[in-house]
Amino acid sequence: MKPWIIVFRKELKDLFRDRRTMVNILVLGALLGPVLAMGLMLLAVKMISDEAEKTIELPVQGAEYAPVLLDYLASSRISVVDALADPQAAVRAQEVDPALVIDPAFPQQLRDGKPAQLTLLSDHSRSKTRIVRRRIEAAIENYSANLGNLRLSLRGVDPSITQVMVLHDRDLSRKGSDAQLLAFLPYLLIIGIMQAAMVVAADLTAGERERQSLEPLMANPVAPEQFMVGKLATNVLISLAVLALSLLGFAAGTRMIDLGDTGITFSLLSIPVLLLFLSPLAFFFAAFARTVKEAQTYLGLLVLAALTPSMIQMVLQSKVQNLELLLPCWRVAF
Repeated sequence: MKPWIIVFRKELKDLFRDRRTMVNILVLGALLGPVLAMGLMLLAVKMISDEAEKTIELPVQGAEYAPVLLDYLASSRISVVDALADPQAAVRAQEVDPALVIDPAFPQQLRDGKPAQLTLLSDHSRSKTRIVRRRIEAAIENYSANLGNLRLSLRGVDPSITQVMVLHDRDLSRKGSDAQLLAFLPYLLIIGIMQAAMVVAADLTAGERERQSLEPLMANPVAPEQFMVGKLATNVLISLAVLALSLLGFAAGTRMIDLGDTGITFSLLSIPVLLLFLSPLAFFFAAFARTVKEAQTYLGLLVLAALTPSMIQMVLQSKVQNLELLLPCWRVAF
């Protein structure tokens, strides 16, 4: 048997003796990403579905100036409630979601055929408010379009004359590719590999040196490169095991949990492909250092270097091609 294989078996035996650490690495480390991802997806899907179906309570200031508009909003499941003393302060304090302010000149502007003024107050930084705001804006735009078409019809003008062009938007993306909720998948996979590699690499090198068990091991008639290969193989094996368990967790989660109409799917055929392209990261995080503190410092920089390409790709949204496909971070982001 080759010396590096003996070292490899020895390191695996030492690692699995500490059962608590291995459970944290292989179970908690591998399943934390899928559980977190599925939980965030369920929360986002539930929030979107709830906000899309429930009746919106909209405080309206100046409701007496546009009773017909408010009746139309009520037919779109938008209920008008009492006006607020200071709607801007209420929106900033997150006491309400959007608030509508109707200009006192609204009736006169409609009679004169001029654009009637409305102001929708909302906090654009809140995801929940964004969904409600879009529903209110869509209802007001539909009312405005219907009123404009009615004006043209009363004047004997075909309303379709205002529609100079018709743009048909056809989606050619692959099924499920529009599910932006999986944009953080590369980060979860990379962090999972990093977490496993950091613990194992630090223990196999710096940890063994601090325990003063490295010198007796090096006293054996084995070449130093054989020791390095055996320890590296141990680290890579554990990292790939964590990666495989994470991918299986994602695949099982997308089938066990109802994600609604998000189109999110995770094919079992993609697991070997992702394993192939992410396997270099297992070598990338196999850092060797003199102390555990030094190893943790190096691994922090390596994590930043590994995440940078995928973050750049998510911002630029450029097509990955040629030699860029060989980089695991670019490949996962693509």
